[in-house]
Amino acid sequence: MDIYDTYFMMAAIEEQPLFPTFFKDRYFPTNKSLDIFGTSRVFVDFREGNNRLAPFVMPRIGGVSILREGFETFELEPPNIALKRPLTVDHLMSRGFGESLLSKKTPADREAMLLIEDMVELSNRISRREEWMAVETILNNGCVMKHITDREDVAFEEIEARFYKGADNPALYTPAEPWVLGSDSWRKDVRAMAKMLRKRGLPARDLIVSQDIEDFIMRDEWLLKLLDNRNVDIGSIAPRELPDGTTYVATINFSGIRLNLLVHDWTYENETGEEVNLLPEGTVIVTAPDCGHTIYGGVTQMQPDKKFHTIAGARVPKSIVDEDHDTKEVRLTSKPLLAPKRRNPWTVAKDVFK
Repeated sequence: MDIYDTYFMMAAIEEQPLFPTFFKDRYFPTNKSLDIFGTSRVFVDFREGNNRLAPFVMPRIGGVSILREGFETFELEPPNIALKRPLTVDHLMSRGFGESLLSKKTPADREAMLLIEDMVELSNRISRREEWMAVETILNNGCVMKHITDREDVAFEEIEARFYKGADNPALYTPAEPWVLGSDSWRKDVRAMAKMLRKRGLPARDLIVSQDIEDFIMRDEWLLKLLDNRNVDIGSIAPRELPDGTTYVATINFSGIRLNLLVHDWTYENETGEEVNLLPEGTVIVTAPDCGHTIYGGVTQMQPDKKFHTIAGARVPKSIVDEDHDTKEVRLTSKPLLAPKRRNPWTVAKDVFK
């Protein structure tokens, strides 16, 4: 069996556990039968939510016809993410990481081991980028993706996916006043954000905040007092770890709307080597799980038969051989697009202390 066969490598990647992500897994899951396209462009459908009631009808009428809800379709080309790693003779002849000094591994053994390790690492990096895309999509109701180019005059080319019309983001909430300790304005704002979703028939279950917001909330005397009063059903505190720097802190009742308080403090290293918070300080998000989905476009590449093939998959590998220089490269390509299922299924407040 050829370990560099595209479909063999895809199967090997499927067997490896995916890098755990919070925003993508919880809010943008992928339905493998619906969200993985075999074309370079994908269709994104979403419709409005509503709170309409069923009408009362006299029995002799039989029933009242209700028109099917329409939906909007966007045809978009997902961004292209491609990483590759070279393999040389030196890599195969040298002792690998963690390998015994007396190891009897052959170059062929090391080649197979390095292939799996490389694909896992490349896939993990793609997963981190997908997590970044998930946060950007929620914060901005869309995402601007900077693609590296091969042009000397233009280093990056921006491609934007936007899920609203007009100049203003309708999912953005602006507090009437800055959040300060001793004021109940923050509780009113959170409830108002949740009601923005509920008025349109959309669920509000999670309150996701940056670390500084969680510190602020947990110093609120009103909240701490009520959490200590067993006769008041205001919520509960039970911190537990979730993937990638996310912690469930409490369930809080905002005048009848119960929200899971989740704090996210995961950081990543940007292109300049700087450590950056994935969720910026002063950020508050109200939404619900499964509010969006991750769609993958097909990847077109030349196969060993010297013909171009478009392959459907979340991760599409390719082996590139340079016989003159005795090197191989394994490339991993992904074309993800993160999109909401309904219009504006989240509400976001930024810089709430200002």
